[in-house]
Amino acid sequence: MKNIPSLKVVGTFSKVLKKDGSLLFKPEFKDSDFLLDFESLYHFEFKTKWHIASITKIGKGFAVRLDGVDSFKKAEFLIGEKFALPEEEIFGRSQDLMIGETVFDKHGTSLGKIVAFTPTPTYSLAEIEKEDKSSEFIPFTEKFFVLEKGKIVLAAKP
Repeated sequence: MKNIPSLKVVGTFSKVLKKDGSLLFKPEFKDSDFLLDFESLYHFEFKTKWHIASITKIGKGFAVRLDGVDSFKKAEFLIGEKFALPEEEIFGRSQDLMIGETVFDKHGTSLGKIVAFTPTPTYSLAEIEKEDKSSEFIPFTEKFFVLEKGKIVLAAKP
């Protein structure tokens, strides 16, 4: 078996949409449009790779067809199953994915963890909880944050 990357659950199939095996995929994240860029998903438990035949954003998530799942009966087996993507490929693609991640300064010192994002009309504010449990709110923009080699770096203080 090939070396399986470290996986992060991105959603669950919740119901069969059509007789052709199309399924409703409910994402784990609010800002999940990045899923449209991927050609395959991994079954989280079994680590099997499934090629995406088609994916379309719909009101409650995504309508997804997987190769080899071409009937209602085959699709039913996937209901309730969690699917994932390699963590390294989705890092930084969703703010929801960054909650709980450590923020570092330019020198590699930990500043705290992102505990929430608050939307404003022009950008989101990242709430950083420091070790002393106090919070700091910083605009989550390229001016202040840089994503480097799997790390979130505070490039400038507001």
